[in-house]
Amino acid sequence: MTPTAPEALLAAIRGRDQLAIMRQLDEDPARASMRAPGGESLVLHACYLGATDVASLLLRGRKLDACEAAALGDVTALRAAIEEDDDARVRRSSDGWSPLHLAAFFGQDDAVALLIDHGAPLDAHSTNATRNTPLHAALAGATKPSIVKRLIFAGANVASRGAQNITPLHLAASRGDGTLCELLVARGADPHAVMEDGTTPAQLATARGFADLGEKLAALPHGEPT
Repeated sequence: MTPTAPEALLAAIRGRDQLAIMRQLDEDPARASMRAPGGESLVLHACYLGATDVASLLLRGRKLDACEAAALGDVTALRAAIEEDDDARVRRSSDGWSPLHLAAFFGQDDAVALLIDHGAPLDAHSTNATRNTPLHAALAGATKPSIVKRLIFAGANVASRGAQNITPLHLAASRGDGTLCELLVARGADPHAVMEDGTTPAQLATARGFADLGEKLAALPHGEPT
């Protein structure tokens, strides 16, 4: 089992302290291969914290893997990883994400396009507690319309369910994004789909302060486009 990085290194990543990171790795270069408390690589950990500017320091000469390259939007490294090993496009990070999940979540348009072109599974569920798809990830993260549209038009299932039976439409509604809600419904999403606790997209929109969108979704017949 790969050991967890020491707190001093994790704190340096959180603080984007480049000198402290370099000092930690100089003391013990093996720390670059250690894991964050959640099990992810330190490069992905930096991405999750929004500290992408220090991610390159954590490589210490090794190549980015496909998941790391996807999260960072490094298309050159991502293409190289796939060309070296075709399974890289489907291999999961240690915390359960596929490269397409990560590229979609972080809003990396070119990485998403490359992965789709190379046949990355559009509806693969994460192997972690969220159990979501790349379309869920796109809506839960950066929520870039270009990526959401690319996934949908490539054939992503708009009715896919994640943990607690959440749908992509629930996520779009929770963001108050009426345009993406319209697109999802037009492509077949059920505006009255319920989560495990009975919550509909309309109710979620209203609870998040988007009352007008909630009313619009609630008024739709099942499956009818806006």
